[in-house]
Amino acid sequence: ILCITYNQEDFVRQALESFVTQKTNFNFEVIIGDDHSTDRTTSIIAEFEKKFPKTIRPIYRNKNIGISNNLFDIFQKANGEYISMCAGDDFFTDTQKIQTQSDFLDENPDYSFCFHLTKVFFENNEEKETLFPDLRKTNKFTLKTLLEDNFLQANSVMYRKTNYKNLPSDIIPEDWYLHLYHAKNGKIGFINKVMSAYRKHKGSIWWNTHKNADKVIEKQGIKQFKMY
Repeated sequence: ILCITYNQEDFVRQALESFVTQKTNFNFEVIIGDDHSTDRTTSIIAEFEKKFPKTIRPIYRNKNIGISNNLFDIFQKANGEYISMCAGDDFFTDTQKIQTQSDFLDENPDYSFCFHLTKVFFENNEEKETLFPDLRKTNKFTLKTLLEDNFLQANSVMYRKTNYKNLPSDIIPEDWYLHLYHAKNGKIGFINKVMSAYRKHKGSIWWNTHKNADKVIEKQGIKQFKMY
C-alpha cells in the first residue's frame, strides 16, 4: 500500500521504485491511493502502471479526502494476506524487506504484525541521520508500551490482514491507530535490521514536531483527539 496524501512529485518516483524492485517468491500488489494530486504525481503513477500492469493498482481521487480516509479506504481494498504500507515521501531501502517480513509472519502465526529499524533523515541535512526506534530507550514491544508511545515507523510495519470495515475517519496519526488496531490480535515482532527510510521535509505534516509539538497540536489537535 502506497499512500500519497497530496502533491509529492519530487519523492513519489523513489517510493514507487522501492516497491516494484522488491524480490519475493510470491506475487504482490501495490495499491496506490493518490489523494487528488495536482502536480505530475498522477502521470508518474500512470507510467508505473503501464510498465508494471500486473502489480500496480492505482486509485485516483477526484477530490482530496484526507490522509486517514485515503489510507483506510486502501486497506479495505487490499487482497493480500499481509499488508505493508508507505507514505509517498518515504521509501524502502532493502529489496528483501517484504520477503523478510512475510517469512517472519509465516513462521510466527501468533504475531499480528512485525516491524524493523528505520533510517530517519532530513531532506536538506538540517540534522544528523538517526535510527528509529532508539533501542537504548525502547526495547519492550507490547500493546501496553505501544499505548504509551508510538515506537513504530509506519513504513517499517507489516500487518497480518484483518477486518477493516469499522475504521474511523479523519484522524491523525492514522499509523499509530493502525498499530494499536492490529496489536489487539497478537504479539508484536521486531526484526533488528534497517529496511526503510523516513524522510523529514518541510512539506510534511510532522515536520519539526520534536522542536515545536505545540504547533502541531494547535493545527491537528482535534484529529489527534479523535484518534485517542
